[in-house]
Amino acid sequence: MSLPESPAGLTNAPFPADPAPPDDLPPVDPRLLALRAALAGIMTVAGEYHGRQPNQGRLYIFRGKLTQPPQRAFTLLKERFHPLDFRPMLLNEHGEDAVVAIEGLNAERPVRTRPWLHLALLLLTVITTTAMGAALTGIPSGDILRAIQTQRWHIVWSALRDGLPFSLTLLGILGVHEMGHYIAARRHGIQVTLPFFIPLPLPNSLGTMGAVIFIKSPLHNRRALFDVGLAGPLAGLLVALPLYLIGLGRPQTVGLPLSWIEMGITRVSNPPLLSALAGWVYPEMTNLDRVVLYGHPMALAAWFGVLLTGLNLLPLGQFDGGHVAYALLGRRAWPLAYATFALLIVMGVMGAWIAWLIWALIGFFTGLRHPPPQDDLTPLGWWRVALGVLTAILFALIIVPVPFYTG
Repeated sequence: MSLPESPAGLTNAPFPADPAPPDDLPPVDPRLLALRAALAGIMTVAGEYHGRQPNQGRLYIFRGKLTQPPQRAFTLLKERFHPLDFRPMLLNEHGEDAVVAIEGLNAERPVRTRPWLHLALLLLTVITTTAMGAALTGIPSGDILRAIQTQRWHIVWSALRDGLPFSLTLLGILGVHEMGHYIAARRHGIQVTLPFFIPLPLPNSLGTMGAVIFIKSPLHNRRALFDVGLAGPLAGLLVALPLYLIGLGRPQTVGLPLSWIEMGITRVSNPPLLSALAGWVYPEMTNLDRVVLYGHPMALAAWFGVLLTGLNLLPLGQFDGGHVAYALLGRRAWPLAYATFALLIVMGVMGAWIAWLIWALIGFFTGLRHPPPQDDLTPLGWWRVALGVLTAILFALIIVPVPFYTG
C-alpha cells in the first residue's frame, strides 16, 4: 500500500459555488494583482475568490477557461507562481476550469533513508512470518521456542522447512508490490520512502501486517496517481501467480494445519482467476480449496498474496484501488468509496468475514475521499483508461467475499 500525503493547504472538499466574503483584505491586494498577471495567456478569468485554509496561508481561486492544454498550463503556472511564494492546482469546479493558488511553497526535502531500519524491520518480519507460517502449517510457535530451549533441532528444522517457504513467498510478493509503487513514483519524480515491513508476532496471524511506503511529495497529475497506484498490485501479481502454480505442484511437506483446525477453518476460497489457472496447469487436480490449505506452504502464501492484492484494490480513498479509481473517475470516485465502505460494513456484520470490518476501518481512518492531485485536469489518455478497465475486471477475478470456510 502507498500512502500519499494530501496536497498541503487544501482540503478535498469541493469549493463553494458562491464567493467567500472578504476577510479584511486591503483595498488593493498586491498578491492578487501579481497572481492575475501570472495567469495572462494561460486562463481567461471569469471570476475570482479568496479565503484562508485552517492553519494555512491564503488561498485564491480563479474560475474561467484555460487557453493552454492543462499539462502545459500547469507547468507554466508552477514557473510563474514560484517567485510569488504560491503553488498551483488545476481543478474543475461546477463545470468551469479553476486555478487554485495556495500560499506557501512547502519546498520538498530529499527523503532521508535509514537502511538499517528498513533491514531490521524486514529481518524481524522474516522471523515472525516464518514462525507463523510454521504454525499455520503444523508446528505451533510455542513448540518451536521449547525446541530451541531443549535443543531438539529436528523440530526447529521442521519449522524452518515449513515456515521459510511460506515466509519468503509472502514477503517476496509484498516486497515486489511495494517496489512497484517505489519505481513508478521515482519515474514521475515523486519523493518516496523505501518499503517498511511491519512484523506482527500474534498467534493465528500471518506474522505481518504487510508493507508500506510513504509518498512525501504531491502527486503531480492523474497519470502519476494512476501509475503509482496500479504498479504495486500488478507487480505483486506477476510474482504471486507463478509462485501459486509452482506451490500447487510441489509435494506436501507439512502435517495437519493445527492453527486452522483450532479456528475451525477447513478450506479456503480460491478466486476465479486462481481456479482457472490451476485447472489449466493441473487439470487432474481436485478439491483445490483443500489442496491449498493442506498442501505446500508456498501455494498457501501465494494465495494470501493474491488475497491481499485484491484487498488493496478496493476502491477506497488511500488504497491502491482508491488511487486508480480517482485517476479514472475523479470526484465520481467518492460515492463509489462510500458505497464500498458501506458494503464492507454489511459483509462484516452479516458474518461473511469479520475482517471486512477491519478493512473498512482502515479505509475510514485513512480517508474515504481521495484528495485531488495538483493537476486534476490533464486526461489519462486512452491506454491508461483501457488498463484501468482491465484492472477493474482483474479485481473481480481475484476478490472473494468469503475467503475461509468452516464446513
